[in-house]
Amino acid sequence: MLPMQIHIVTNIDNGKGLERDYRLLGSLLESWGHRVTGVHFQRSERVGGADLVIFLEVYEPRLAEGAPRRWLIPNAEWWRPEARSALDDFELVLCKTRDALSHFAPLTPRARHLGFFSEDRWDPAVPRTRRFLHVPGGSDAKGTDSVLLAWERHRIPYPLTVVSSLGWPLRPRNVEFAGRVDERRLRFYQNASRFHLCPSRYEGWGHALHEGLSAGAAVLVPDTEAMSEIDGCALRMPAAPHGAQGLVRTHAVAPEDVRDAVERCMAFTDADLRRIQEAARDAYLSERERCLTSLWEVLGERPALRGGPAAGAGDRGASAGDAAVGCGAARDAAGSAAGAPGSAAEAHARSAAPPRIALVIPCQPSTAPLLRRAVAALRAQTAAPSSFEVVVVCDGGDPGGAIRAAAEPGSHPFRVEIVDSPRPRGQFPHCSHARNAGVRAARAPLIWFLDADVLLSPEAVEHALSEHDAALARGVPAVLTPALARVALPPAAWIERSAAWAASGAVEGLAPLLSATPLDGGAPGAQGDRSRPGAPGSEPLSDVRDGLPIVWRGLVDALGGFDEWFIGGGAEKGAFVDLLEGLRRAELIDIRLLTSVRALRQPQKPVSEAFHVHVHRGRDERDRRAREIAHGARWWRARLAAIRAALPPAVMAAAPDAPAAERLPDCSPDAVEARARLVRCVRAVAAPALRGLYGGVVVVGEAAELLARDVAQVCGLAARVATVAGLSALPANRACGVILSGVLAGATEDERARVLDQARRIVKATGPLLIAEIAGGSVELGAGAAGRDAALPAAEVRVRVERVGV
Repeated sequence: MLPMQIHIVTNIDNGKGLERDYRLLGSLLESWGHRVTGVHFQRSERVGGADLVIFLEVYEPRLAEGAPRRWLIPNAEWWRPEARSALDDFELVLCKTRDALSHFAPLTPRARHLGFFSEDRWDPAVPRTRRFLHVPGGSDAKGTDSVLLAWERHRIPYPLTVVSSLGWPLRPRNVEFAGRVDERRLRFYQNASRFHLCPSRYEGWGHALHEGLSAGAAVLVPDTEAMSEIDGCALRMPAAPHGAQGLVRTHAVAPEDVRDAVERCMAFTDADLRRIQEAARDAYLSERERCLTSLWEVLGERPALRGGPAAGAGDRGASAGDAAVGCGAARDAAGSAAGAPGSAAEAHARSAAPPRIALVIPCQPSTAPLLRRAVAALRAQTAAPSSFEVVVVCDGGDPGGAIRAAAEPGSHPFRVEIVDSPRPRGQFPHCSHARNAGVRAARAPLIWFLDADVLLSPEAVEHALSEHDAALARGVPAVLTPALARVALPPAAWIERSAAWAASGAVEGLAPLLSATPLDGGAPGAQGDRSRPGAPGSEPLSDVRDGLPIVWRGLVDALGGFDEWFIGGGAEKGAFVDLLEGLRRAELIDIRLLTSVRALRQPQKPVSEAFHVHVHRGRDERDRRAREIAHGARWWRARLAAIRAALPPAVMAAAPDAPAAERLPDCSPDAVEARARLVRCVRAVAAPALRGLYGGVVVVGEAAELLARDVAQVCGLAARVATVAGLSALPANRACGVILSGVLAGATEDERARVLDQARRIVKATGPLLIAEIAGGSVELGAGAAGRDAALPAAEVRVRVERVGV
């Protein structure tokens, strides 16, 4: 869909919820490529030229004249019953809550649930304290009178902070009145206070409530219809009918019920608060992604292949498995179209065996000169031309034919496919959309995502395939990426010096050209020029925030492809790499750096300042999603479950003859459940055994990342992950515990004794040594023969603790 001019009509400067609604919705729509204008509902002159007018709570028909589409996002408590006829003026009536939908659905068939979202207030750097927070802002309908009466009548000794711009005559002790505060100070209060009191009479959405959930607070709400649909709240207080307002009934919480809720909060243990914090964060993130998914749908912009959190969020989002099915269907359709009548050579090429790896390259007409050089360099590849294909995706089309002229399909020994990808949202390059189109057009089971400005060294494809096979032979499915270096020349100078080589297509002229061309130390944020001549090689990559990943097609499908929320500028590629990083932390894959391959970044002109705005928004969104993956948000856990099932067939499709088929991780539901039971049992024993430590815990073996995270959350300790080989390098620590999980499987008596001695050496004083066992023997889950794995579902999981003295 082309970008729209959208007018949002409301009270855009009231300093309350409506202004916050307008700014959040407007920023989101702008980040999706639309042009947004805020219009005050009391504006006297007409405002024309809108493709869509969205009314937030208020409705002024004169401000929508001439607009082909108009939506209403109402608050049920402020909508007058006699205004029912006005609902016929709207294409859609979008309700923030299901309770509001229950009131508007009988009035109009155009009502549907949208949801909404609030700002993410999470700040882990702020220390949490056992104090209470109440944020009525400028409203007198947030139950503030009941809160203050509870503190006054019952002399509640616990500290309370009230953030309100109104003057409240009642001033109990232990209550701090903060008045109107800036956003920075409000964020501090929200993160520092463990308990948030939200006894509102009614909430059309409740920004203070949802911001409290985002901060991981224990949120206290009335037990009413409107509040019952909000997940993650710690306590629900009894509430009695108070009256009616608009279309809804209001409720009030008695001061005595506020007091009882406060006492229950203070009885929470630290472990309870950690669980509440995780549940609150999960509820906030899931609700936000459900809203984004719904908004995509009503805008008519939701693409067939779409990754990111929205694809796996809650019951409304498409699961990773659904995304994989959608991608496969699209690919089948592309294959059918490709089989249309054509030349005999094309028919023969398509009937031949597919290549092993596809190089997917999105390109815009402005970078066609760089694409010509990138494709010409591929003629020097040492790999057989039939082993790889090149898929060039025209981002935004190729009206002048510059991209096709640069790629020269049919003139190379390898196959070159040209794919058109219209931009779904405006003038800016949309690399996510283009890369997904390239995946659908590719035939190979391995996908290498490149850019039009990247030159590969002659041995790149051969070494990439060799290292991929070597990783499978080791039983460690790996995603590979090459190191990046940059040609240190101005764009015009590079084009001039390489013009003769690119025009002639003489591949033997590439090496002298590059040897005479200065290189810098590597592209910013990448690994630099770390290529090593000689035999194919790779090394574990400790941290990758960007890159040119080589991924199995099945894994791309399971991840949902590239998230088409991102427009370009590298954030879309980085967000995809963040998903791969999450898979590595879950011990499903390995990520390795190809040290035998050189990838050179050609110089190109800088992008426009307007495009930089979208790039920065994309980077901020990427950072937010990376934090959710690290936190283990609900949508990410659901995605992991789908990928565990899709991983083995995806890997074996890429290398059906690999010798390591029996050594790939068993991702069947039974094996996954066995792992989950092991984690739960170890965690149950770890909590009491490790609580007295003041140092850290070393976790070794099966599900190490999960166990380390659980130990850190449940026991409040710093947990680190180590391998068996890494145990010998760890220093002795008198305040340290060690968890061995599945690391003694198949070990001889000597190997078993050596590992235990190393663990006991680390735990010199009173630190416990935890050994996770299954059916009486420490077994490495999912890594053995089929017979052993088949016995796991019925196995009894036991965990024993060994206290080690000095």
